[in-house]
Formats: sequence, structure tokens, C-alpha cells
Amino acid sequence: MNLQLKGRRVLITGSSSGIGEAMARMFAEEGAAVVVHGRNRERAEAVASEINAAGVAIGELSTDDLTASVHAEAVAALGGNIEILINNAGGNAAGNTSKSPIEISIEDYVANYQANALGAVRLCKLSVPDMVTAKFGRIVNVSSAVAVQPNYMGTDYSAAKSALNNFTVSLAGSLRGVGVTANVLTPGIIMVDGLLRFGRQKFGNPDMSFEEVSDRFASEKVFEIPPVGRLGMPRDLAMVACMLASPLSGFITGANYRVDGGQVRGLN
Repeated sequence: MNLQLKGRRVLITGSSSGIGEAMARMFAEEGAAVVVHGRNRERAEAVASEINAAGVAIGELSTDDLTASVHAEAVAALGGNIEILINNAGGNAAGNTSKSPIEISIEDYVANYQANALGAVRLCKLSVPDMVTAKFGRIVNVSSAVAVQPNYMGTDYSAAKSALNNFTVSLAGSLRGVGVTANVLTPGIIMVDGLLRFGRQKFGNPDMSFEEVSDRFASEKVFEIPPVGRLGMPRDLAMVACMLASPLSGFITGANYRVDGGQVRGLN
């Protein structure tokens, strides 16, 4: 199927590695004009060169001014307004995975809200008005399975992702009849570079591939493997991101698309 992404102007935050990089590569394969975003210019430019991207946008999304600079650099590289915004940048900013909700500091709650919610809000505030004027726009906010099925620990991260989900639904509802949609893409456990390094170290083989590490994780039950029998790959997320960004997906908005292999036990 032709997703009609050829020539569409796309900014993917956090796309110099991991899930975002896989998205950048797939959008480029579909013929879109892609801006690669990251905090490390050398790494972002390496990805951009490999996929023949429109350019790069470098910087943090932690303040209004820094985000405005990233937005301006992306628009300049694209030669026009952003048509498709993938808010993928984020992560557990404080690294809390074993602290209870009351053990986590207020500062860590704030840090995770900045990293996983407000960066996306800032870019939406800058990008949506142009989308509305053009009567076309696609926003895909990358969340996490813990936003809908929280762990008992690491609440600062899961709460921030829940806030992102709620923002997305509210944004979708506010964009009535203007050709702009907003959806959530929710990964489960995905084989990103950090998990690959962990697996190679654990299994004592520095040359293992993503697939080989995933298979060992499953066979040795290092993680609770989802019903599909494997961990997710970044490309799994990229395929759904392209679908949600397509002009053909104009009747999908305010939805949560889980790409988790059945990890979350419930429908939402």
C-alpha cells in the first residue's frame, strides 16, 4: 500500500538512535522529507547522512527557548512547516525503577514531566497552528505501556507518560474538522541499544544480534515475554508510526495504538 508519505515534511524527536532512528529510516524509505533530532550533532548528522534526510535539528526540549530553536532549525531544513510531528524524545529522566511513589523526590517527578510530557506539549504549541492553517497535520506522541499498566515503582516516569496520553486525547478533541489528528503510540519492551548492550554483557557475547539477544531473553525468561513470544524491535514501532502519519489515516484520532506484543493485559 502507498501510504502517501512521499514529500511530506516530518520532524521526529529523539531520532538519532533507537526507536526514533528506526522511524526516521522508515519515513525516509517512504519518501518523506525527514529532520533527524537529537542532542548530539555528530550522531544525528550520521543518521541523516545515511538516510538522505532533509537535515538535523539539535537541542534540548526542556525550555520554551530551546524548543523554539529546535523547531526553527527543523522548519528551515524542511523548507516549510512541519506536517508530521513524532514526539518520541523522552525516557526515564531520573532513572527510578526501584523506588516507591513516596520515595521518589518531587524534583524527579518534575524532571520526568519535563522530559516526557512538556517537550511534546511545547512542540505541539509551535507546530499545530501551521497544521491547522494548512488543513493537514499528523501528531504521534510516543508513550509507554506503563502509562496504562503502571508498575508499583518508577511512578515519576509512568505518571508523566499518562499525562502525555491525556494531553493527546484533549488535543485531538480540540482539533475538530481541521484535518489534523493526534494519536498515542505505546511500545512495550523494545530491543533498543541499551537492552542489546545489557544482553551481550549478560550472555558474554559482544557480537550477538538484536534478534539473538531477544531470543535468549525469551528462552531464559530474563523478562516476562509478551504473548507473541519475543521482544519488540524498533521497526515494529516505525511501521505503526508511518501508518498513523499517513493522509489515509484521517479518521483515526485520540487513539492509543499499543505495539507491545500483548504485554498490557487489557483493551484500551
